[in-house]
Amino acid sequence: LLVNRYGPWLDTNIVLPLGPHRSLMIYDFFLSDSFADEMSETELADFVEQSLSASDQVQQEDTLVCEGVQQGIQSVSFDVGRYAPGPEQPVHAFHLRLARDLREGL
Repeated sequence: LLVNRYGPWLDTNIVLPLGPHRSLMIYDFFLSDSFADEMSETELADFVEQSLSASDQVQQEDTLVCEGVQQGIQSVSFDVGRYAPGPEQPVHAFHLRLARDLREGL
C-alpha cells in the first residue's frame, strides 16, 4: 500500500502481485470535504482534472523507473544487494532518513 498526500488531495495505490513478472495497481483518490466545499463546481472540476493529470504523470514516471530497476535486477551483471546501485539511491536515502526520524520519535 502506498499513500500520497498533497495538501487536500490524498491517493492510495495498492499493488497486487499477479505473478513473478506482473502486478496490478489499484488507485483511489480522495479530496478533503472542507476544501471541496470552498470551491465552485467549475473550480472543483478543474482542480480534480489537474490533480488526476499530475498523478497520472507521476505514476507513468514511477512505472518506467520500476520497470528499469526490474530489468536491471535480472541482468547477469547485477550482484544481489538491498538496493540497486544508481536508480535506487533516492529510495535508500529516503529509508535512511525515515529510520533516523523513527528512532528519534519524529
